[in-house]
Amino acid sequence: MGIRLVSIAMVPVLFALSACSTPGRPRTREAPLLPGMSPEVPGASRSREPEEESYGGVPDLDSVEAEPVGMEEVDVEVHPERVPKKRQIPFEFNRRVAKWVQYFSQKDRERFQRFFDRGEPYREVIQNILEENGVPTDLYYLGMIESGFNAHAKSSAKAVGVWQFMRATGKLYGLRADHHIDERRDPIRATEAAARMLRDLNRQFKSWYLAMAAYNAGPGRIRRAIRKGGSHDFWELAERRILPVETMDYVPKFLAARYIGENPGLFGFFINEEKKYPDVELVRVPAPVRFSSIEKTCDLPEGVLEFVNPHHLAPQTHPGKKEDQIWVPAKYAKQVESKYRELASRRAQDRDQSILTVKRGDTLEKIARRHGLSVAYLKRVNGMRNSALSPGQTLRISAGSYRQRKTHPRGRSRI
Repeated sequence: MGIRLVSIAMVPVLFALSACSTPGRPRTREAPLLPGMSPEVPGASRSREPEEESYGGVPDLDSVEAEPVGMEEVDVEVHPERVPKKRQIPFEFNRRVAKWVQYFSQKDRERFQRFFDRGEPYREVIQNILEENGVPTDLYYLGMIESGFNAHAKSSAKAVGVWQFMRATGKLYGLRADHHIDERRDPIRATEAAARMLRDLNRQFKSWYLAMAAYNAGPGRIRRAIRKGGSHDFWELAERRILPVETMDYVPKFLAARYIGENPGLFGFFINEEKKYPDVELVRVPAPVRFSSIEKTCDLPEGVLEFVNPHHLAPQTHPGKKEDQIWVPAKYAKQVESKYRELASRRAQDRDQSILTVKRGDTLEKIARRHGLSVAYLKRVNGMRNSALSPGQTLRISAGSYRQRKTHPRGRSRI
């Protein structure tokens, strides 16, 4: 099947990669292994990858310069398996898309492989949710561009989760957020919200390209760009530079990620299809109870509840309620339900002593002095930017997690 594409200097390089074999690569155990999930990757060693930096979204990509390109047209043979006959979002391959295909597959390939590694366990559940909500399943790759499938991603603008929802937008689409739970981090609830939002945007703009652009820049900015440009064609608006700079590359990034994702072997990427997100069910449990206590009492794999409930900001059920609902792998749901009374008896011993409730008249300075801490430390462990408190608010007085920020050189031993 021949498809007419714009010829560019890099196309021979891209398609030459089809002759590459996929090398075995070291793996990082990023989530607890559930029944049916294998840690082994064919041909891979068991050595550990270095820890990667944390980031929200895909930083520093908008400054990438395009490679020199030629403009004559040629026919390029594309194998039927590589270009599905029924595309849900129109197939477009131009110099803007080609720039990002080259960048992801060559200059930034190590990080892009990590995106595949993190995303594959969620791919099936995300695509199922997208399909159930009547939107194209290949919008899965929009999550890759938004966050690299990092459920804990947080942008400088305070957008959170795989789909990078702002708090107000998340609330508009039913995502709860308080001091203990942030459903923007829940891959299931957040995907449901993203699907509804993208469906609404497509109904408004009658174009998936413009819907994605509005998801990135906001519908108001896209409406203004359409009025100014007198066109509903994304590519025309981008060529005339009427759209925001980041948005002009947002759709090409999506198309590039989808093209590579549908043809990973062509570019030398490896997809581990063995590691899947489990079937889960919402189960009523007492609160507050630590996840570790539930796992021990109900004989669940260690760490599984924290993995399927990343929206719980601490590894426990909600400390402000007497009862909570959490995701539990389906095969363990009845076990957890049957242990409700036994778990209820653990409330007292599991109540988090590292969390306190702010009383009327309390200030950060008073609380810090009472517990022998500094104000700066309290603000850091609670993610606070200012010192404002309100009665009933809960505060951590010890860190709930620790991540190294930089490596200090080891000094010479002195004898």
